Amino acid sequence: MEKSKIKVEKIRKIEKLEYLNSFIIEYTGKDNAIRNWELVSRSKIDRLENEIFNNKSYSDGVMIFACNRERTKLVILKEFRVSAGKYLYTLPAGLVDNDEEIEVAAIREFKEESGLDIEIVSIEKERYTSVGIINEKVSVAYGYFSGTPSKEFQEASEDAEIEIIDRDRAINILKNEEISMRTALLIENFFQINKFINNKTE
Repeated sequence: MEKSKIKVEKIRKIEKLEYLNSFIIEYTGKDNAIRNWELVSRSKIDRLENEIFNNKSYSDGVMIFACNRERTKLVILKEFRVSAGKYLYTLPAGLVDNDEEIEVAAIREFKEESGLDIEIVSIEKERYTSVGIINEKVSVAYGYFSGTPSKEFQEASEDAEIEIIDRDRAINILKNEEISMRTALLIENFFQINKFINNKTE
């Protein structure tokens, strides 16, 4: 296993989180029994109440899908993720700072993580990353990259190699490497790799 300069020291259980809030959502099942759903959030209770009771929607961050103008290559990161204790492939992404616009956040995060510039073409509305234990939502920004990859702007908490991959490399990553589900699905779609979805028998 490849070693990172970032090292997980130990795991411990805590009652109060520093950066996340924990909630119990009380609900009535189909049998009229009262049940509880445990959830964590980056935000406070007012946002969660607005989402559930007022159908409001918020974006916590942005994921950046950047390709060349010929649409033959894609920027991807091989990043050490503390929560997994290993490297895995992900698209560049980051949190929105305060009331920052999604496009501004996308340009900033892309530069910080890859050293590259991006021309944003479109931004999709925010969607849930998982609805099991967290109410996090992110938007996806699509565009064209330019420049030379660099780790110069990465923070001390980040350990990521920048790769510009083609279809063959994408197939290899999907087959042999750890990769996040969201990244895998977008890559499969972009390079038309999924045999079932693209109705291919090769």
